[in-house]
Amino acid sequence: MKKRIFLFMGLLALLITGCAATRGTAKIEGTLIYCLDEDYESLETENYILITTRIEDQIDELIFMMEAGPDKDDHRALLPEDVKIHGFIYENSVATIDFSSAYRNMTKTREVLVRAGVVRTLVQIQGVRYVKFTVEGIPITDSEGNEIGLMSADTFIENTGRQINNYVHTSITLYFAAENGRNLTKEARSIYYSSSKSLEWAIVERLIAGPKVKENYAVIPAGTQIISVTTSDNVCYVNLTENFLAEVPGVSRRTTLYAIVNSICENCSVSMVQMSVGGETDVEFGEDISFSGPFEPDWEMLA
Repeated sequence: MKKRIFLFMGLLALLITGCAATRGTAKIEGTLIYCLDEDYESLETENYILITTRIEDQIDELIFMMEAGPDKDDHRALLPEDVKIHGFIYENSVATIDFSSAYRNMTKTREVLVRAGVVRTLVQIQGVRYVKFTVEGIPITDSEGNEIGLMSADTFIENTGRQINNYVHTSITLYFAAENGRNLTKEARSIYYSSSKSLEWAIVERLIAGPKVKENYAVIPAGTQIISVTTSDNVCYVNLTENFLAEVPGVSRRTTLYAIVNSICENCSVSMVQMSVGGETDVEFGEDISFSGPFEPDWEMLA
C-alpha cells in the first residue's frame, strides 16, 4: 500500500498561500471536492483546480484536500476526525483507498456519504474509473457481509441536487443484450439509490446507463430519459422520452423491451410492465410490438 507522503512542495505552498484562489470560487470549471452540509446530512461541493498531472499525484492531492476540510463556513469535512486514510494503490483504472479502523465506527448514513463523496471526488481524475475501499487492508462489506467491491460515480443514485441522505442499498439483477442482439444476459449489481425514488426507477436508470460487463450490450438508445416510473395493482408503468423509439444497432426491439420487463419483474413486486412514450401507449415499437397493453416477462430469452 502506497503511503501518502506529500513531497510536492508546490502543492503545500499553494495550500499555505493561495488556497482561497482555487477553492470556494464561483468558477464552474475544474475539479469538485466533495464535503458535507452543516447538518452532516447531504453532500456539498467546493471548486478546486488540480496542480499535479500524474494520476497517482492527483489522487494524493485530492485525498489531501478532502482531509484538509472545506473552506466555506456552512460546509463540514467529509471525513470524521478519527477516520484516517493510510494510503492507496492505483492499478488498472482502480484506486484502492485504505482507511483506519475508525472507518467501521461511522453510522451507516455517514458511511454512505463518505463513500459517495470520496468516490465522486476521485473518479473525476482521468484514468480513475473505479474506487475500492479497504479498512486496514480488508475490503469493506455490506450489512449482509458481501464485499462491496468496485464503485463508480453512478453507484449512488440520488434525488434532486446532491443529497444522498435518504438511501437504500440492494443487490439487483439487470438484463442486457447478448452478443447476438436477440437474447438477454444477466448482470448482477450492488447499488444505492435515493428513497425518494422507487427501485423500479433505479432499475430503468441503470438500464439506460448501460452494462458494466464487457460481454453485455446496451439495450436502450442513447439520450433516452425517464419521464415517470410508477406502480399500481401489480403493474409497473414506465414512461420514457421519444428517444426510446430510436433503434439500438444490432439489438432487436424485442430484446430492448424484455430487458426492461424482465429486469423490473425479477427485482420488484410486480408481474407486468406497461410501456409508454411521451405519455402515449398508442405506440408501435417496431413491426410487431404494440404498447397497448402490459407485458409479462419472457424468461426464455436468456442466452
